[in-house]
Amino acid sequence: MILFPKAARTLAALLAATLLTAAPSLAAGDHSASPAPIEAQKICAQPNDAVREYAALIEKTKKEQPEFVEALRLFPKGADLHNHLSGTVQPEKYLALGTADGACYGPEGTTTPYTMEAATSSGRCSDGFRPLSEASDPDREQILRSVSMYRFGYPDTQAGHDHFFNTFARFRAVSDNACNTPPMLAEVLRQSQRDGVSYLETMLSFQSSAVSALARQLKQRFPAQASYRDNRQFPALQRFLLDAGLGDAVAAARTEIAQYVNKTRTLLNCGSPDAEPACGVDYAFIVTVNRTSALADGSPDLAKVFTQAAFSMLLSSSEERVVGVNLLSKEDAPVSLAGFQDQMRIFGYFHEAFPKVNMALHAGELTPCFVGADNPALKEHLTGTLKAGARRIGHGVSFAFLKDKEKSEVADLFRRNNALVEIMFTSNAQILGIAGATHPFTQYRAYGVPVAFASDDEGVSHANLTDEWIYGVRKYGLTRDDLQYLGRNSLQYSFMAGSPLWADVAQGKPVEACSADAPGSATPSQRCGSFLKQSAKAAAQWEYEARLKEYWRNYGKYFGKR
Repeated sequence: MILFPKAARTLAALLAATLLTAAPSLAAGDHSASPAPIEAQKICAQPNDAVREYAALIEKTKKEQPEFVEALRLFPKGADLHNHLSGTVQPEKYLALGTADGACYGPEGTTTPYTMEAATSSGRCSDGFRPLSEASDPDREQILRSVSMYRFGYPDTQAGHDHFFNTFARFRAVSDNACNTPPMLAEVLRQSQRDGVSYLETMLSFQSSAVSALARQLKQRFPAQASYRDNRQFPALQRFLLDAGLGDAVAAARTEIAQYVNKTRTLLNCGSPDAEPACGVDYAFIVTVNRTSALADGSPDLAKVFTQAAFSMLLSSSEERVVGVNLLSKEDAPVSLAGFQDQMRIFGYFHEAFPKVNMALHAGELTPCFVGADNPALKEHLTGTLKAGARRIGHGVSFAFLKDKEKSEVADLFRRNNALVEIMFTSNAQILGIAGATHPFTQYRAYGVPVAFASDDEGVSHANLTDEWIYGVRKYGLTRDDLQYLGRNSLQYSFMAGSPLWADVAQGKPVEACSADAPGSATPSQRCGSFLKQSAKAAAQWEYEARLKEYWRNYGKYFGKR
């Protein structure tokens, strides 16, 4: 079933309220970052040993300790907070969906990788393309390799990085078909349930054509780039979008979401005696903004970013099934680096206009080999994102390449903002060539920064969420207390409605209302029970504690003594 937070304010009230909000000021980023202490500039041209070490450790564990791996798969992992819907669907599923759609496949330009495309209105494939239904076994193998990291050779770090990001365009003809969204969502919920996830926040864009049309109108009315760099102009830009039909796009998105939810329930037989176990995974959507939007000359398309942000914030404010906003896409792209400060100014403005909207932004998915050892972006993409109002950071790998003083400053900002880092070992190894001692996971913990494991793009990675946990346990020696901490954190920092159960996750200290209770007990005190009834998040956390207790009774032997 889907989780329904408390009712939001009416759309009309939100439209009025946002226009009354004064434009905030956002301080310029600190450009004092010094060269990174780790000599990593040449990593991109070297073999990706990190991904080989990562994969070898997981495969070794699966081969030598299958019972332990199965026990870890069943471990209650809480929430998966960083999940791209299109990137999570396994490539084999895209082949099946594309075949059912009558989609075609063919070479990507003059290169060998295959890409998928929709058939013409007459049902034919364009020149050089053939129906997916007619693909031979060797061609199907090549398609799988083209749309994911399946059997990728990793000749160097740059090649893995480029192949990963290139896959999305190759299956877009299938993933962007709105008819496929419910079966995609159903499949992702099945994967989440198999991996012990009880709550999922998955990223998705809505009403892309309508939002793009509004962005074009905004550029026609305000053609100067300076308009999108001066937050004093932002209320006028926002007012124009509202007058041009932004509210209609939001209303259409809400209808679209309701259809997705209902069709997904039907596919999973939810509410019937034949309901699939995946129906037990609560979920919500994170609406996305694309940081690589560019004009014809390659410069940042700030009007489009502004329009997407305006749409996303308004949608999240008025639709209970959209619990937050994210900024995504390739962070080291020239257009992303050039537009970062302006994008944060835009997000800072909307954070002030919609203070109750949650933001979980990609940041710090950078290393010196992609941006240079002396690039201030290594630090500023972390600090700037937090200052703009992000409650969670996706990846945060650049933290490893900061000097100790800079790490202290960034960690202090994380702690003051009570913000969490979403850790994704698989994609960090595949894209950045970062794993093991080079990964900042243990550094964040040493600095007291909250962390949680997440899946990112399981389909593109051709992996699963349990792999993240296998690696964490085997590489970093995580204990059962560490596993509990990570699972609890994922729910604590989720965007579910209501107050959290824990006053301090690290110390295992519940909020005062439940301080005299054993979390997860079947008979909470009257005061604690009242608190749980008023908070969907706390109730989910209480249920998680019950699942943990049952799990340790059955599988604690695999994790040693507490």
